[in-house]
Amino acid sequence: MLQDLIMSVERGHLRLYVKGWPINIYPQVVYFRGHTPDFKMDGEVTILRHLEKMGCRVVNRLQPMLRCINKFWTLQELAGHGIPVPDSLSYGGYLGMQELIELGESRLSYPLVVKNTRGCRGNAVFLAGNKGQMLEIQHVLKMDTPYLFQQYIKESHGRDVRVMVIGGQVVASAKRISQGGRLQSNFSQGSLPELYPLDESGRNLASRVSEILGMDICAIDLLIRDDGSFCVCEVNSNPGFIPLGKTCNLDIHSLIARHVISFLQNPGNCNNN
Repeated sequence: MLQDLIMSVERGHLRLYVKGWPINIYPQVVYFRGHTPDFKMDGEVTILRHLEKMGCRVVNRLQPMLRCINKFWTLQELAGHGIPVPDSLSYGGYLGMQELIELGESRLSYPLVVKNTRGCRGNAVFLAGNKGQMLEIQHVLKMDTPYLFQQYIKESHGRDVRVMVIGGQVVASAKRISQGGRLQSNFSQGSLPELYPLDESGRNLASRVSEILGMDICAIDLLIRDDGSFCVCEVNSNPGFIPLGKTCNLDIHSLIARHVISFLQNPGNCNNN
């Protein structure tokens, strides 16, 4: 557990302690599992930086994980690479809420998807069908974490495709279908999964997104358009994979383990670039 680790710089060298006991032989590879939307710069980020500086190959590496902790950061990384994503806007400071709403109306038009840039599991996601509904939820826009306004892909309402990518290869994909007309199709929101093999274009898109972001392991959520094409909704660097594995009758745990072990078998792959 991260809270068991104590870092130090002693005589110009980095050291690590576990529950007060010094570690003399450091791990070559560290597979990190955590709730990335809650990453703290002076907490998890500092510890993972320390491990990487000590020469540990962290899976996923820190910088790729940071690209995915904020939904708008992910869109910034994908922009300019020809990756289809919904038109979106966000903010860094607190401009007037009325000005923000008006800009969203003019650039994207209603209905608008409004979601927390660090939200997860389908929480803090709203669909504003008109200005009245937008004004009803404007109080959430004043919270510490910014929100983003996003183009509504009507034909993908309540359904998307969850794609698991390991080592740049698509290993599993399933359609998630919401219940009761919900917009969100997350497994944690009670959506029903069904096997959904991707065609070549979908597989290439998911692999390309993983490559651009520098991910070892990730889950990519694809929205489905009427013509059968996809656009990228979100990328998760620490995804849950049990429901997906059951749907695809696949032991994803073992696939991840083999990929992590490959860094031990091929030390040349353990650089942190």
